[in-house]
Amino acid sequence: SAASDVYKRQILKIAMKFLRISILTALHVCLIFLHTSCIREEMNACVQYKLNTQAVDEQGNDLTGNGILEKSEVYLFGEKGFIRMIPAKASLEYLFGNHKSERLTLVAWGNIKEDTLITIPILPGTSIENARLKLKRHTEGNHLPVTDMFYCRKELNNTATRSIQEESITLVMKRIAAGLSIHTLHLEEQYPRQEENYTLLIRGTGTEMDFTGKVTGENAEYKPLSITDEQGNVHVPPFRIFPTGEGKGIEIDIYRGQDKVCTVERDNEGKPLYVMAGKQTDIEIDFKNTQIKATVKVLPWGEVNQNTEI
Repeated sequence: SAASDVYKRQILKIAMKFLRISILTALHVCLIFLHTSCIREEMNACVQYKLNTQAVDEQGNDLTGNGILEKSEVYLFGEKGFIRMIPAKASLEYLFGNHKSERLTLVAWGNIKEDTLITIPILPGTSIENARLKLKRHTEGNHLPVTDMFYCRKELNNTATRSIQEESITLVMKRIAAGLSIHTLHLEEQYPRQEENYTLLIRGTGTEMDFTGKVTGENAEYKPLSITDEQGNVHVPPFRIFPTGEGKGIEIDIYRGQDKVCTVERDNEGKPLYVMAGKQTDIEIDFKNTQIKATVKVLPWGEVNQNTEI
């Protein structure tokens, strides 16, 4: 009957609609699978990676569970440059697949935060040397101190076998930020204060860090908190910056109000003032004699000079 034919056409229409939705959903899933893993017919040429990130200190002690590592990001590079970011399965766990024959490089960053660093957009094919992080600036122009940054780079080299492989990898990140604190002695005797407080400007290191962990770019300028005590000495509590490169150093400009009264750029032995990744560097500048005496102490992370009272 006519009513029966109409009913059948409606049922067929509904069935076709569901079929189209199912096909589109399947295609979407396949595209995601292609993007993050391997094609089913080529599974024998693939390897599945399960990644975990871990943060350690200079002695290799695990810092992951004590709240120091707040977040991590993993970037995948191939022989032709940047491929993609690896999406997190959990807060510090990642999963992805790729062909065994391709040489891959994983770069993991810890505690990269947008309020202090700019991740310059990375286009597919960008080399690992051209992928960079960049310091942010205060509104007055000085650069912001960095977070407690961690870094790891790991090469993956696989050989093809007949069956699918699964591999678990831990990306062990080490601290790449440098800690710095500064103290002066007899400063007011050399440069009387005249009701004006002192401030310090730290110049040097770079404004960028590439994905090999190398500091690049122009000279950074940091203006950290400067505390002037009753004796007229200046104390800069510990803050974090990019480390200095090999053979390079930082310069410390001392201002009385708006006037620069002194620049210190070398220690007692004539060596550049340097700051090391993963270390706390304490610099003491003594103005007692006509020749300025700068003493550099490299301390374990988190420690400060116990002989200094703020």
